[in-house]
Amino acid sequence: MEKATDRAIHVHELRLHYLDWGGGGDKIILLLHGFMGHARVWDDLALALCARYRVLALDQRGHGDSEWSKDASYGMDRHFTDLSRFIDSLGVQKIMLVGHSMGGRNALFYTACVPEKVERLVLVDARLGNSPEASVALRRQLASLPLEAKALGEVVEALRSLYPYLPVKTCRHIAGHGYVKTRDGTFVPKYDARMSLQLEKAAYTTDDLWRMMQNVTCPTLLVRGEESPFVSREEARSTCAALPGARFQEIAGATHMPAQENPEAFKRAVLDFLDEP
Repeated sequence: MEKATDRAIHVHELRLHYLDWGGGGDKIILLLHGFMGHARVWDDLALALCARYRVLALDQRGHGDSEWSKDASYGMDRHFTDLSRFIDSLGVQKIMLVGHSMGGRNALFYTACVPEKVERLVLVDARLGNSPEASVALRRQLASLPLEAKALGEVVEALRSLYPYLPVKTCRHIAGHGYVKTRDGTFVPKYDARMSLQLEKAAYTTDDLWRMMQNVTCPTLLVRGEESPFVSREEARSTCAALPGARFQEIAGATHMPAQENPEAFKRAVLDFLDEP
């Protein structure tokens, strides 16, 4: 497997880590992971994309190898500032965004605020509003992934229980890059657990982004895992109807992580969308 280059940028008080996969062409694709995730969840997709595009994958604040906010500032406004500074630092006129779940929400918010900077947008199983079903799914995700594990195998088993279509190899990859071994030999997640407490206090609800969609003018692809508990088929279709020129693609054999659960079908869908005139 080709290796990405580790890079970093300072935004306000935080050092944000990202992966630069290089790649052909002068168009840039920025990949944004979901909540509790990290940039390395995109490794397989990045390899497929970098044959045609320059591919970057960002560890968003409080995740992966990026720094944690000292005052636990993880609101959408802070994510927007991070993305704005990061994209401006690239010195390009246009960029393409691919965001999963939380990363999709952040990508859509940025696109709605700065529509002239985004050429294409891919939203992967990202809920834009709230529903009881999505709140239950988020609560289950937080309860299932351990805050402390004696071995990485515990994390792998937790991932397999949450996402039954994830290959074991992929579970190990996600766990290996998402947890770190402490001095006492236990494994703890790299993401800032204070975010989990914030979600609990908010009853596992998120900011409603439906009102922002009218500002999104670029071609948009909405991808949903066929068995996703986070985004219903009806919600996905309603989102498409609200976005001019949006396309909807459902991935079979997938729940909330279609890019990793059914990578070949996901790659075909994304590449077909990006290759359209």
